[in-house]
Amino acid sequence: MAREILVTGASGFVGRTLVPALLARGYAVSALGRETLRPDWLPAPVRWLCADLRQAAALKAVGGGVWGVMHLAGDTVPSQFSSPLAQLDNVAMAMQVVEEVRFERLLFISSCHVYAASATMLSENSLVRPRGRYGLSKHLCEQVMLANLDRHDIRVARPFNHLGPHMRPELMAPALLERIRLEKGSGVPLRMQGLDSTRDFLDVRDIAEAYVRILELEAPAERIFNVASGVARRVSELAAAALALLGDGQRQVVFQGTRNSSDDTDYLVGDATRLRRATGWAPRHSLAETLRSMQSDARA
Repeated sequence: MAREILVTGASGFVGRTLVPALLARGYAVSALGRETLRPDWLPAPVRWLCADLRQAAALKAVGGGVWGVMHLAGDTVPSQFSSPLAQLDNVAMAMQVVEEVRFERLLFISSCHVYAASATMLSENSLVRPRGRYGLSKHLCEQVMLANLDRHDIRVARPFNHLGPHMRPELMAPALLERIRLEKGSGVPLRMQGLDSTRDFLDVRDIAEAYVRILELEAPAERIFNVASGVARRVSELAAAALALLGDGQRQVVFQGTRNSSDDTDYLVGDATRLRRATGWAPRHSLAETLRSMQSDARA
C-alpha cells in the first residue's frame, strides 16, 4: 500500500500545489482543512477531512496513524497578527498535531520570520529572535516541535518569500498584478505600500518540492532547513518585472516607505546550503515564469 501523508491546512496557497505533488510522487494523501465542503480542485484520490485544529478533539477524524505529516495549518499573513490570540492559535494547532496524530515522521512549516533582523544572508545557525508576532508564533511552534524530538521524528522547514498561483488576491504580488492590469496605460506612478525591501522570492512549486524532499530524508543529521534561493531581489525589481510582463514597463514605481507589519524588515535572504547538500534540491522556476503562472491563474 502507498504510504499515507496527512497535509494540514491543505486548502491553502501551498497546499494546493503540495497535494498534487505528493500524489505524483505515489503517496496516498489525506487533506485536512476548515472548509465544510470538499474543495472542488482537490484530486479525486485524496481523502478530505474537515476539522478546525483550534478545537479540542479535532483530529479524531484522522483515525489511524499515517506515515507522514506535513503541518501547514495556521495563520500565515504577518499583517493579520494585530492581536496576540493568533499566536496562541498557531501554537495550539501545532501541539494538537504532535500530541493527537500517530505518525512516523512530521515536517513542520515554520518561517524565515523567526530570524533576527540582519543585513546579511541568513543560515540555520543565524540568530533566532523574531521581530513581530507572526515570527514569534512560528518560533513558539518550533519549540513545541523540538521539545518532542526525543519521542518523534520531526523536521522543520523555514521557507522564505512565496510566490505562485492560488495566492490570496489581497496579498502583495497578486494585488500588484491586478492593479497593473487595471491601470495599464494610465502613465501614473505605480504606488507601493511598505518599503523597497530586499527579499528572497521562491516559486511555490519549488517550495513544495523542497518540502517533499525534506520529509523523505532518512535519519537526517540536521532537523532545521532553510528553503531559499539565496538570490536577493528588491521589491522594486519584482514590480518592474510585473510591469514588463503586462506591457507597461515605462511607469515609475514609488514606495510609501512605512512598514506593513511588525515582522517587516529591510533585508530577508536565505542560505539553503544545508538543504542542497542533504537533498540536491535547487529552485527551478525563474521570477518571470512565476509571474506568468500567476497571471494565467488570475485569468482563469
